[in-house]
Amino acid sequence: MGSTAHLIVGGAHDALADWAVAEVERLEQSWTRFRPDSELCELVARAGAWVSVSPDLLRALTAAGRLWERTAGAFDPTVAVGLEALGYDRTFAAVDRGGASPSARPVAAPGFGAVELDADAGRVRVARGVRLDLGGVGKGLAADLVAEGMILRGAASALVGLGGDIRTAGEVPDGGWRVPVQDPFEPDMVWSDVVLGTEAVVTSTSLIRRWQRGAQAVHHIVDPITGWPTDTGVAAVVARGASAAWSEGLAKAVMVIGEAGASALLDGTGVEATVFRTDRSTVTISGAEALCSPS
Repeated sequence: MGSTAHLIVGGAHDALADWAVAEVERLEQSWTRFRPDSELCELVARAGAWVSVSPDLLRALTAAGRLWERTAGAFDPTVAVGLEALGYDRTFAAVDRGGASPSARPVAAPGFGAVELDADAGRVRVARGVRLDLGGVGKGLAADLVAEGMILRGAASALVGLGGDIRTAGEVPDGGWRVPVQDPFEPDMVWSDVVLGTEAVVTSTSLIRRWQRGAQAVHHIVDPITGWPTDTGVAAVVARGASAAWSEGLAKAVMVIGEAGASALLDGTGVEATVFRTDRSTVTISGAEALCSPS
């Protein structure tokens, strides 16, 4: 999933950690846009037709749809078409970051309304011309499912970290799970040690996946309306909530809409977000008790 996975399992046989590693790989094969034979890519390749999908892909798309609705489109997996127009059309390690001329103008996202879900029949139809990127919410959901899966399979406690998305489950160690969160501006430094119970903490940032398109510096957090990388004065968001997927999607939406709209966005979500402004100052915004989540 474009990141290093960290798995901690307590009170279980080592084989359970092997299951967790394999499960991360299996979910990536379902959700990634960077493998032509992934289930997501095969779905997009059959755009315009109803396609039977696995419960895993249906769950991920359902979570994405709920986040799209909750954020009024600020979180939108159909930004993939814009990302590809900007040059992020392959794994980031392979992206041309040498300053090549843009291959296309920015492309606005068609909107997740172009994706039809038939949960009862386990099928999905994607409109022609639509591309999908489950990105960070896919990582978050994988962290949720693998952490919960280890507990269901007999572990006493579990922690799963996928890049900047961390989810814990089961028993909480004495003093809580102490998780060092990286400073978005100083990757070699810790911003804060966050103490978790059974919950998640995630980071969304525009400071890491950056490249040049001609003379313009761009990054991977794209505004669905303009198709252009966000420029809202927000450099990164660290969000904390019950679900890594829910927290990840809301963090990305805050990146898109900016600090001014964050309080209204987070209200009723149960997610607390620390906004890192581009001037390196921070502000923490707390959402009221959660009304719903996508997982």
